[in-house]
Amino acid sequence: MTSAQTIIDRFEQAAPLDLALPGDPSGWQIGDPQVEVTGVFVTLDVRPETVAAAVAQKCNFMLAHHPAVFHAPQNLNFEDPQVAMYGDIIRHGITVYGAHTSLDNAHPGMNDWLATALGLTNVGPLKVPGELDGMGRIGNLDTPVPLSDFVQQSKAALQVEHARLIARDQQRLVRRVAVLGGGGSSVYAAAQVAGADVLVTGDVTYHTGHDILARDFAVLDAGHHIERIMVPQVASWLRDWSATDGWGIKVVTNTISTDPFTFV
Repeated sequence: MTSAQTIIDRFEQAAPLDLALPGDPSGWQIGDPQVEVTGVFVTLDVRPETVAAAVAQKCNFMLAHHPAVFHAPQNLNFEDPQVAMYGDIIRHGITVYGAHTSLDNAHPGMNDWLATALGLTNVGPLKVPGELDGMGRIGNLDTPVPLSDFVQQSKAALQVEHARLIARDQQRLVRRVAVLGGGGSSVYAAAQVAGADVLVTGDVTYHTGHDILARDFAVLDAGHHIERIMVPQVASWLRDWSATDGWGIKVVTNTISTDPFTFV
């Protein structure tokens, strides 16, 4: 049998924890790293429904992008649904590892996969001041297109039905594109300085949107949930390593949407 620690030792060669931002809760979250793995459940989020799916699939190891514990609970009262979920994880003997900004910063990693999905070429790191320096990616489209066309292409590529566009002119040509998965709206100015015609990211706030318009830049807020692109990619890594290293483990990918937003 193969332990969760053995799997993560290999995983951290691809996404080492020293790539995580200071204070980011990447790494072991819940359970015993030495447990013998019956199956790995790869998911963007650890939520009650994905925990139930892991149990149904007889997976006792969850490898997630978003850590299960972002903020330490103040008590262990199971009347709190979040705490009750932690109880279910422990009750079913599940071990949880969260590869958050370590996977965002990895190469290849989250932002490379997003850049590939968007069809970018000549891709390089997005240079910005501060802790997000180099985490995003910037590259070119093979053929420049109007922003309105780029939006439709991006929605299809990222498999989202709805997105929020901040732009004065939807007919401006898009040649160069920056992308930063998750909440990356703070890098819009650096993306513009770097020569991007548009930034693709998530979680843009109202007042930031006004600032973007004031700079006559364009940002496509496709939502935080586009990071689910990591699920098949990480699962592919695990299956390849299992085959080459003789782990003999089952790898299951989450198919449940954990996007908290419904457009009505």
